[in-house]
Amino acid sequence: MEILHQRGEIIAERYRILDILGQGGVGITYKAQDLKNKQRVAIKALSLRRMTDWKMIELFEREAKILAQLNHPAIPRYLNYFEIDTAQDRSFYIVQQLAPGKSLAVLVENGWHPSPREVHSIATQVLKILVYLQELTPPILHRDIKPQNLICSRNGRVFLVDFGAVQDTYHHTVTGGSTVVGTYGYMAPEQFRGQAVLSTDLYGLGTTLLFLLTRKSPADLPQRQLKIDFRSHISVGNNFADWLEKMLEPVIEDRFPTAKAALAVLRGEQALTNYATPQSRQPKHSNITLTRTEERLVVEIPPVWLRTKASQYFTIPFLAGNGFLFFVGWVIQESGYYRHIGEDWLFVLKVVLGVIEVWMLHILIVSAACRIRLEIDQQNYSLKFWSLLTPSLAQETEKIQGSTKEINQVELSSIALPLNRKLFTSCVIRSRLREYHFGRFLTRSEKKWLVGEIKAFLKKIN
Repeated sequence: MEILHQRGEIIAERYRILDILGQGGVGITYKAQDLKNKQRVAIKALSLRRMTDWKMIELFEREAKILAQLNHPAIPRYLNYFEIDTAQDRSFYIVQQLAPGKSLAVLVENGWHPSPREVHSIATQVLKILVYLQELTPPILHRDIKPQNLICSRNGRVFLVDFGAVQDTYHHTVTGGSTVVGTYGYMAPEQFRGQAVLSTDLYGLGTTLLFLLTRKSPADLPQRQLKIDFRSHISVGNNFADWLEKMLEPVIEDRFPTAKAALAVLRGEQALTNYATPQSRQPKHSNITLTRTEERLVVEIPPVWLRTKASQYFTIPFLAGNGFLFFVGWVIQESGYYRHIGEDWLFVLKVVLGVIEVWMLHILIVSAACRIRLEIDQQNYSLKFWSLLTPSLAQETEKIQGSTKEINQVELSSIALPLNRKLFTSCVIRSRLREYHFGRFLTRSEKKWLVGEIKAFLKKIN
């Protein structure tokens, strides 16, 4: 974004520009002096002519509106909002108190190596700010917690600035806003989907603390199952590392639910185990066998046959489709129409119809008439299929295997149907090169339970 004002320039006949504090997705922030009271202020400016996205105006106005409502000693106070019109442009301005100090990003860039105790203090202070924001009505989500937006004074006080990505939960819930905002490396996974919840800011704080401890962008740290693998890169106590790992959970439900809960655990007022992810129970009437030890997970899935709605819904169109294909072939054969198209074309048509029937039969057999065995340990995993229609059950019809470290994700994958029905879902194991589907005809509760158990086991052994 182009610079709007030069040092020494006076705007609105009141504010003298002293320096540039930063540039972001929504405007430029200047350090200025209020000529009326000689107070140092921060002025955020947005130019209509130089704007690249009309959404910026909405974000800018929302920031001003929310800042005017906030009253917290660690959030610079809102002072003024004004516009300036010229023949060529219209500019918008937000004036705030100037937070004393430098951003955490600048401090680290200048050689600062914070101790674990200092990082702990920063975490505590930021959580107190987030508790205040989350207890407002409606709660406020900052959505861009990062080192650049946290100012630290010489005496160690921390201030939260730049509410350009701020969102109140009422706006998000009622209007269905899905703007993707944030900074890569510090964004929670749900922000890439345009979503944000109370724990979204906790993820941003967690990645910021990682930056302070490693002096690296979180995006440059290794990942395992979509989770930052940071323990070998930091030197802190086990309790703080466990707490930090909870802050950085990629799945919303696995994080602390609120800043208040995270602060209570950090202070030792509550145990981390109080917020452990609850283990799901195997659904009733399920005949799946799951054996889990400290080092190994084995899942045995017997044939589903027609005991689930998914298998029933697929079998009906399978039988109807095959009946239709047989009927079409019979009509062509009996009507003598093949004499007009030739024997060769008739043969090709039969082959095509046959391939379609075989393909549908294959899906039905693999999904409903197969026994499946999944084995995972610290080194390897294997996924085996036995078809009950084969002569020997001792010989699997398909076998997939690989290194456990290559597994990137385990989740449910849905096939969208009309009226938002999601009957056809499958369990998916994704590796670096491929993805493997299984359990398509299990009940949805069985599939959800299986995915949860597999993810929990992978998390424990890694």
